Amino acid sequence: MKFSLNFLKEFLDVNVSAKELAKLLTMAGMEVEQLERIGRDWVFDVEVTTNRYDWLSILGIAREAAVVLGRKIKITYPVFVKESSLKERNIIIEKNQDCPYYIGRIIKNVRAGSQVNWLKERVMNCGITSVDAIVDVTNYCMLKWGNPLHVFDNDKIEGNVYVRRARSQEQFMGIDGKQRCLGKNNLVIADDKKIIALAGIMGAKNTEVDNNTKNIFLEGAVFSPLTVRRSRRAIGLDTESSYRFERRVSGVFLEYASLEAATLIRKLSGGVSGGCRKAGHKPKEQCKRIVISFCDLDSYLGTAIPKMDVKKILTNLGFSIHNTAKDKITVLAPILRFDVKREIDVYEEIARVYGYDKISPQIPFLTACSNTNLLKFSKHNNYNFKNQVRKYIALLGFREIITHSIENQKELRDLDDKEVVLIVNPLRKQEDSMRTTLLSGMAKAMRHNLNRSVSFLRFFEVANIYYKEAKGFCEIPVLSLGISGKLEGFFYLKGAIEELFNYVNPVRCLLSNGVKAAGLSFEEKSVKNFTNSLAITVNNKMVGFLGKLDRKKKENLGLKENVYFAQVNLSLIEDKSGENKYKPFSIYPAVYRDVSISLSKGVKFKTIEKIINEECRYLSNLRILDTYKGKDVPSDVSVFTLRVFYQSPKKTLTSSEVDSIHERIRNRLSQQEGIKLR
Repeated sequence: MKFSLNFLKEFLDVNVSAKELAKLLTMAGMEVEQLERIGRDWVFDVEVTTNRYDWLSILGIAREAAVVLGRKIKITYPVFVKESSLKERNIIIEKNQDCPYYIGRIIKNVRAGSQVNWLKERVMNCGITSVDAIVDVTNYCMLKWGNPLHVFDNDKIEGNVYVRRARSQEQFMGIDGKQRCLGKNNLVIADDKKIIALAGIMGAKNTEVDNNTKNIFLEGAVFSPLTVRRSRRAIGLDTESSYRFERRVSGVFLEYASLEAATLIRKLSGGVSGGCRKAGHKPKEQCKRIVISFCDLDSYLGTAIPKMDVKKILTNLGFSIHNTAKDKITVLAPILRFDVKREIDVYEEIARVYGYDKISPQIPFLTACSNTNLLKFSKHNNYNFKNQVRKYIALLGFREIITHSIENQKELRDLDDKEVVLIVNPLRKQEDSMRTTLLSGMAKAMRHNLNRSVSFLRFFEVANIYYKEAKGFCEIPVLSLGISGKLEGFFYLKGAIEELFNYVNPVRCLLSNGVKAAGLSFEEKSVKNFTNSLAITVNNKMVGFLGKLDRKKKENLGLKENVYFAQVNLSLIEDKSGENKYKPFSIYPAVYRDVSISLSKGVKFKTIEKIINEECRYLSNLRILDTYKGKDVPSDVSVFTLRVFYQSPKKTLTSSEVDSIHERIRNRLSQQEGIKLR
């Protein structure tokens, strides 16, 4: 955005040099990229960020300059007078969403082709080509107020004026002489027979003002930023008008700009008013009411700013201030400050004007943590918990992978039953949805490695999944584990889950009889795309699953080996995690005894674990040494050898003590239905 110092002086008495003003504006956040002397004027080229529409007008820039100079801005607003109604034509808006407000004025008997030196200098020094006094006036008012205007040769308009969408393959020739083919994404201004302008972007050649023009039609409007952006992108054309409309324009200043343009045209080019007509409704621009605290402001900035300085800065920026309490004030944002919505926005405005150089740098204060606290998982910091899980799973021999959050919609629906979150504007058609499971990324990582002859893969990933819910969207942190290889992969995976849960120490629930129920358990459950699948539950609540990927899905995913996969909801685990507690290991030797067991299909292994735990207070470990299958073993029976380890924390156990305990365990097991000792 270019602006001239002489133009700025219409609003403000500048009492510093152009170079000093450029420095002050840059320090306040309006970066002056270039400063150039042109005749008796200075031209500033500033960078305008997308959130600062107000900087696209000399009025908005003058407000910034007034703040950094500590001076008051002077604005002379046009005086509204009663005008005759435009009777020559109607203005019809097809959709109010595309154009909420439109103002049309006719000025008759103008002298086209003349130029005014001061006006020509103003627009040219702001980077716009001078045409004639009439067109220069519209550009001058656009620069001044921020609202683009356009003039048509009124005698070339046939019938009414319509604001509508272009029809498919409709042709348009702009004032640049180029023919363009339009479509439904283009918003146009048309009369009864033809298109006369590409709305918010460029006028048409067929109604261009020339030296023979006697009567003009002056257009001012508020167009939808999104509509103008889509229209501009569809034809690949960028103009001063579209640049402003895409960032939103003010309906209040539209009336000022249109009225002043009509007045200046009559003054500089002659002519008389032919009437005014408005269509639609002026958008309501309500000031955002924000309550700020001086205490919070000082805490946020890390320095104390005097209250009087804060109020002065806000007043100069155009905020209205109302006292509400001793430490708080209520401020109303200026009409053009669409970007100021929260307390933090007001704090940033104060900081940049006050001067970042006045805020002394400080080392952030960190609260010391005791060693005991370090052992706890923070229930309010998911980041720390996930890092703890990552480190522990890596210690179990798994390697971490990182996969993409965006996947293909069809692939996700084949893998998971959750409602997919679609991306509105995907960069690639094959990546149009947020993942609802980590299985897709895990399968791709395994396929990549298996195709390169890497075997027995053990991968894990900690990441978020996303899906739709009845009242919006859901984002959940999960852990996925994947193993490729033989049957033992299932038990390896199950063991890893058990070790993880022992580490995070899920809190056990207390039953009515005073006995604590086991925290972690595995229950048979059918899971889509998996066989031999188990639900992982904590206190009877499902927190995840594990299973073997079925043959059909394995082939569809291009996997050469069996894959065992688990997925756990980390937010549910964190909610149920308790404080880690450590105890010293026994310095006395462990003694073991073996027992061969025949287990019927209907009996679960945890039944054996329960019996052994009840009969032995010296139990330190259980380990399956071997499994047996043969002709003499029925298909519904599992035969294995179990090694039981006994260890006391206080003494060395004697053989007779161990034999006595082991015999009691054997007797209890032999009495249990479905269990036979061999």
